[in-house]
Amino acid sequence: MTGDRLTSSDKRELLLWVVAGILGALFAYKYFFRAFPEASVNFQVSREEALRRAQKFVSGLGENAGGYQSTIVFDVDDKAKVYLERQLGLQQANKLMSSELNIWFWDVRFFKPQQEEEFRVRVSPAGQIVGYGHKIEESRTGASLDRATAQSTAQNYLRAKLGLDLSTWDLLPEEANSNKRPNRLDWEFTWEKHGFRAKDAPYRLQVTLQGDKVGGSEEFLHVPEAWQRSYQQLRASNLFYNQIAIIPYILLLGSALWVGITLTKHGQTSWGGAIKLGVIVAALFFLMGLNEWQFTRASYDTHDPYSGFVLLRLGIALLSALGTALMVTLVLPGGEPLYRSYLPNRMQLSKAFTLRGLRSKEFFSSAVVGLALAAAHIGFIVAFYMVGSNYGVWAPQDLNYSDAVNTTFPWIAGVAIGLMASTSEEFLFRLFAIPFLERVTKSRVLAVILPAFSWSFLHSAYPQEPGYIRGIEVGIIGIVAGMVMLRWGILATLIWHYTVDASLVGLLLIRSNSLYFKISGVVVGAAALAPLAFSCISYLTRGGFESGEDLLNRAAPAPEIDLTGEPAAATSEVKSSGYEALSPGMIAFLAVCLLAGGALAWRLKPQSIGDYLKLSIDSRTARARADQVIRQGGVDPNAHFRAVVFVNNADPYANEYLRERIGIAGVNAIYSGQVPAALWRVRYFRDSQPEEFAVVLKPDGSLHSVWHKLAEETPGASLDKDQALARAEEFLRLEKNLDLKGWSLVGDESKKQPHRIDHTLTWEQTQPLDSAQAPAANSQDHAHARVELKVLGDEVTNYRTYVHIPESWERKQEERSLSRIIISIVIPILFYAGLALTALMVLLKNLRSPLARSIPWRRIAFWSIWALAGYLAVFALGNILPSALSAYDTGNPLKLTYAGIAIVALLGAPLYVGGIALLFGTAWYFGSHAFGEERLPGWAGIPPAYYRDALWIAVGGSAGLFGLQHLLAAAWTHWPTVHRSMGASFGHDFDAIFPFGSILGGTVVRSLFYTGLVAAVASFVAAQVRQPGLRVLLFLLGALAFTGGNWGGAADFAQGFLTQLILLIVLAYGVRYVMRFNILGCFLIIAGTSLFDGATELLSQPDSFYRGNGYAVLLVLVVFFAWPCVAWRMRGSAKAV
Repeated sequence: MTGDRLTSSDKRELLLWVVAGILGALFAYKYFFRAFPEASVNFQVSREEALRRAQKFVSGLGENAGGYQSTIVFDVDDKAKVYLERQLGLQQANKLMSSELNIWFWDVRFFKPQQEEEFRVRVSPAGQIVGYGHKIEESRTGASLDRATAQSTAQNYLRAKLGLDLSTWDLLPEEANSNKRPNRLDWEFTWEKHGFRAKDAPYRLQVTLQGDKVGGSEEFLHVPEAWQRSYQQLRASNLFYNQIAIIPYILLLGSALWVGITLTKHGQTSWGGAIKLGVIVAALFFLMGLNEWQFTRASYDTHDPYSGFVLLRLGIALLSALGTALMVTLVLPGGEPLYRSYLPNRMQLSKAFTLRGLRSKEFFSSAVVGLALAAAHIGFIVAFYMVGSNYGVWAPQDLNYSDAVNTTFPWIAGVAIGLMASTSEEFLFRLFAIPFLERVTKSRVLAVILPAFSWSFLHSAYPQEPGYIRGIEVGIIGIVAGMVMLRWGILATLIWHYTVDASLVGLLLIRSNSLYFKISGVVVGAAALAPLAFSCISYLTRGGFESGEDLLNRAAPAPEIDLTGEPAAATSEVKSSGYEALSPGMIAFLAVCLLAGGALAWRLKPQSIGDYLKLSIDSRTARARADQVIRQGGVDPNAHFRAVVFVNNADPYANEYLRERIGIAGVNAIYSGQVPAALWRVRYFRDSQPEEFAVVLKPDGSLHSVWHKLAEETPGASLDKDQALARAEEFLRLEKNLDLKGWSLVGDESKKQPHRIDHTLTWEQTQPLDSAQAPAANSQDHAHARVELKVLGDEVTNYRTYVHIPESWERKQEERSLSRIIISIVIPILFYAGLALTALMVLLKNLRSPLARSIPWRRIAFWSIWALAGYLAVFALGNILPSALSAYDTGNPLKLTYAGIAIVALLGAPLYVGGIALLFGTAWYFGSHAFGEERLPGWAGIPPAYYRDALWIAVGGSAGLFGLQHLLAAAWTHWPTVHRSMGASFGHDFDAIFPFGSILGGTVVRSLFYTGLVAAVASFVAAQVRQPGLRVLLFLLGALAFTGGNWGGAADFAQGFLTQLILLIVLAYGVRYVMRFNILGCFLIIAGTSLFDGATELLSQPDSFYRGNGYAVLLVLVVFFAWPCVAWRMRGSAKAV
């Protein structure tokens, strides 16, 4: 049998590609490790032997690790590794890392589920113990050794157990630190390797004692802060280019989804193949997650039951796999028809991997080109970085090790990563982007270049210098890949991309010493070579390639693609509304809700933590007063950037601990005076400078503390512990009027800096904060006020107060039982995700239906634009910018931080607007399906009764909800329960640039979102969930999902569940019988409650600025409620005329 054959031209082109691939492979083979040096780890002990030695070491210390579960992973001190490479050069760094310094090690962990005590042991590749950790309870009883005895105990451990010669180590007496625990005294000692400096970095050894027993030891390279900051700036540059690339990525992804949906509505694309491919990718990634289980176990948090950890990790692996698969599935329906229309003479993607497709000439040619391009690509990378190294291009060296070699099926990672990267990236940046952008820009050159560099700079997050170099390297390859697609089709770039990514894992496996790993590496590579081999065998046995016009893109119907969109239906804007007005009885019911709810909200005022707060100053006044304080210290505030934030220092667990013992009023009394929990913080910083200041003010404007952060290299005094303690005590007596007779020193930590010594001192008040409810004996079982101070050189600064509660109680609160995990995580995810995905799948499945095509997207888009205005108001007038600047890490360039904030704002806006539009579109579709389009509110023809009802729904519903919430809160005071934690309410907009604008913008966004959500859920249930049993089940699941996981016990859970159940019943009744199709009424209820809360919050403060903003918010509330009233009167008058 004969068929298609290669022409002379084909042979010449393919031969050139083969030659290029061979040259690239040979070049890479010869110079790969010159371009990418590899740190060779000399494994003298296996993974199993390292585990055995760790067990023996723990037993040798007199500890019993029997019955403990174990994990073992290979780890690297990456910060030290990179420092050595950049400062000393690769040759010297590798020499040190393979001899004197323990930079990489086996990390062995022994633990028991839901037990705090655990052990960690670090074993070097040579088999030496280079680290140990023993975690125990804070309250465990132990000795209280003096310094000399503790130091001797630590030295004996180093000699006897680690076999160290202490004559080669110098003790740092300044860093002999003690920490008083409730029933013992802990110590920490530090040594430096004698005469050793890796440029400016000493090598240190640290030993911790827990009472009279060794609690841990660690060797580490102390990397200078200045270098860390310089490297952080490099990483900031990498991440910035990556963030910039996210913008075109989101635009392309959104465009692909839009085109896919548009073509689906016209019946010109199919989702079947995309879903099947997505299932394959998801399955491989899920299997990869399971295959890495032993590494996942190493992160197990013993607060959780092991069964709950397994359940969570399986869920995370599944969700991650599904999310990865979506990146493939969402692009293909929009990209494949464009590709089919763009390259009609290329083979259809859906037939490429069929039996006939594998036998075709195009598949053979594409496979040859793809494999050759992969080999040439690797050669290009080697040449690129060899040349670049002469011009300052740098990348960290890799290790001759991969975690894949310690998995059961090491080939899975290579296949999964190769398939995911090749499909998701090639489908978006080549298959879709090139045809799409050529239609948009009318330029083939731009259509190839723009997606190439959009794709390439997504890879810029890797730690390479300069930050843009990875983008250039990958961008050049992206241009070549685009040209290959234009000439040979998408199949060639798919094979190329898979081969490159999979080979990174496969080659490492092939180089291992294990036959099984070598075979696994061959399996990874065979996935790329097998189709070509099949095509060659078919050609030889059949005497030619498969031919057939039906394999080509032009054989399928050409899609009629119009990227300008379709015009809206002429009648969609002028339909009259079939709205049914509320009955007089229902209006009377809403009037009762208004009166009763208002009375309940007025009379019942349940307590909450934070009620005491009265702000005498606003953010502007706080800044002015802080400027005065900082000037008195000799600092010019105008030479610094400033950020003013209102901070909540109350710990939720401490709140609950105190609430159970002294009540909410007692907690408020503590936070209003003794341990201030709500404070103004004014930060003063300079771009990329480590030194900074902060002034902390109390709510009344009085000074709480001044903070000063110094660079590590800043010179200063070297006080000993007694001298530092004397200065700190003097500060507390004179500046804070603190009588230290009632306080005891519980923390004394010193740190030797290059040119000074810093001290951190902590005192605890002897009298417990909850002493009114329990005797002062056994004070470790109580809450105590603590004070912390830093002495930087001879400067006393960074005064801080906080509440310390027993660690054992806090750990118990943090524990999560399996039932808590299921109720607080599993059920909410199943409820929210299941409901959303089901609704979207039904909508997408019926996109071609008349109901879906009748969705008034333009009208909905107009509604959503108000969400954009609200979003911009929150961003510009709220506390987002001050909070971002307050959290700004001065290790990064400030301009990159501003750019990052702008990128977040730019990406957030379409997500909010698009999400709200999707909710209203979904609600419209299911509402039309359930009740008919004529029942839905139209743009024109809305009767006056609609606005009248909206007004009554707004005032009655808002008052009713307020009253119900206050009634429930008051009722539960007669059924006291124990919570898991309790938050403090100190307001949300006090540090906003303009609180009125922030509250108004947030109200608009939230009101539109929740109105769309209520309408979408209600219409979906009405249209799709018709069985009463299913509705009841959905209702109960919703109540469980809203209950969350912050309940303390069965009674607290029952209380929370009943609260949510009652609120859901009221909501369901209100939607079904009151709101019905009155979307405006629903919007006004949400807006009214939000505005009223904001106004109340502001008007309760004595500061005039807040009161003025509060009255402005009230005015907006009146305007919102006047809106339907005016429209009702105007529509009524117009109708009468």
